[in-house]
Amino acid sequence: MAIAATMDSFAERVQEWSVQLGRKFAAHRGALSATAVDRIVKPDVEVMLADPDANIAGGGFVAASGLLPSGGSFMAWWQGESVDRVDALANLSMTAANRYLDADWYQGPVTTGRLTVTGPYIDMLCTDEFALTYTCPVTWPGAPTTTSVAGIDVTVADLEKILYRELAALGPDAALINAEGRAIVTASPAELPGDFVATDRTTWPLNHGLAVVV
Repeated sequence: MAIAATMDSFAERVQEWSVQLGRKFAAHRGALSATAVDRIVKPDVEVMLADPDANIAGGGFVAASGLLPSGGSFMAWWQGESVDRVDALANLSMTAANRYLDADWYQGPVTTGRLTVTGPYIDMLCTDEFALTYTCPVTWPGAPTTTSVAGIDVTVADLEKILYRELAALGPDAALINAEGRAIVTASPAELPGDFVATDRTTWPLNHGLAVVV
């Protein structure tokens, strides 16, 4: 199923990237500064955002508390073709930082140690659109015990462009849903992203809690 391959491609990309970032941080000499984190992370994000076939709207890294000399967390995240920095205020205010430190897309990989798919939700920190966020722990020898996280954002609008035709071919009510049974992309005009979808139908489980119902 092409739907499964598409969704797995996002997961595989962030998993591979998290391993690469861990190696880069392990190779860094001396204390990590905010500037050093940006220099390590941003080039990779620029490549992802510049790739029109990647369908990635944003991406970045959240440094765990204790990684930088300041002792606080640090967000290095960018979005769009112009590679705009996301929520720079979060690096200056703990109150602002709590907006992402308490978010499911951060807490998921921190608490489980595994890749987490969050959404669909309105991504107020990055795209201001319905989105999925794929996040994965980033670890390396000598890293703080608190987990750092790498991730990418994928808008529902982009997923609809990719997946709608195949879903519609499966049936008029076919939908890609998350682990809670909420629609991500649906062929039904009566359902919107985030709506609960009846799951007492034929269901094809995908990876990472996703599924297709018809």
